[in-house]
Amino acid sequence: MKTGKISEPILKRSVLKKISYKSKSVLSRAAVGHDSAVVAVGEKRMVTATETVVAKVNLLQCRPFIKAVNNLAAVGATPQYAQISIVLPEGMREIKLKMIMDEMADYAAKSQVHITGGSTSVSDAVINPVVTVTVTGFMDNDSDCKYKYKEEIKPGYDIVMTKAAALEGTAILAMEHQEEFEKRFTSLYINNASAFINDISIVNEAAVAIKHGVAAMHDMSEGGVFGAIWELCEAGNCGAEINLKKINMRQETIELTNYLNINPYLMPSAGSLLMVTKDGLGLINEMEKNGIDAYVIGKITEGNDRVVVNDEEKRFLEPPKNK
Repeated sequence: MKTGKISEPILKRSVLKKISYKSKSVLSRAAVGHDSAVVAVGEKRMVTATETVVAKVNLLQCRPFIKAVNNLAAVGATPQYAQISIVLPEGMREIKLKMIMDEMADYAAKSQVHITGGSTSVSDAVINPVVTVTVTGFMDNDSDCKYKYKEEIKPGYDIVMTKAAALEGTAILAMEHQEEFEKRFTSLYINNASAFINDISIVNEAAVAIKHGVAAMHDMSEGGVFGAIWELCEAGNCGAEINLKKINMRQETIELTNYLNINPYLMPSAGSLLMVTKDGLGLINEMEKNGIDAYVIGKITEGNDRVVVNDEEKRFLEPPKNK
């Protein structure tokens, strides 16, 4: 298999298909487009999500923490507890571990999430730190749950996207290829692109969306905007028609990906939230009141075709593949 998120066919046949025991208390379980599990615990709904990041660059060590919290926010849950696992390569200095934990602790305090434990080890099987964070939280009211995709998503509903595509991926590119980019771009330009990593939380827009009322939400991550659209539709058993020109993308993303001949629509896009609503313009207005950019990028359609339109040209989306 190739580096990156495994493809949907492999996920289905070698992971999801192997999960045989299914408890009645699990309301939303492992599936394509479901980045968190929802479990009935008495009168409450417990939500849990796990994210892993291989820290190849010195770029926001608490990324898996933020992304796991994003997963909970996208179903309207409030995060409360976190478990952290860190595997370090042999020979790495202790100061690196302290730096990782400093960021984790700061983000936990800011988010009011209690770090309850985890594990820390050194292994000769890794060459970069591997950081995994599992976050658990709760919903108080079943009516607020946004995991019931099939019941909520309707043809004709608007698909709204916040911020811009490929924020996370652009920041990673800027750090990994800094020397190469500086042959063509200024250091300030590259630093601006690297700073996109500070905008990968979707907690604020998820809260606005919940208050406004949406049918479903899905936070973008691996697989990019195209992958997120596919997963949203797969979870909702629906189709979509997307206007390519409506997908917002920052100039730094366009120029850096053009320079490396990379498709920005497939790049990691943590920081952007997809939402399905019958009132796209109303939702956008609410986002703008809270200082968040948002755009209607398409509509839910009958059937299962997921189509991207660019002027007169149409293309059909395919399941996300690891590159």
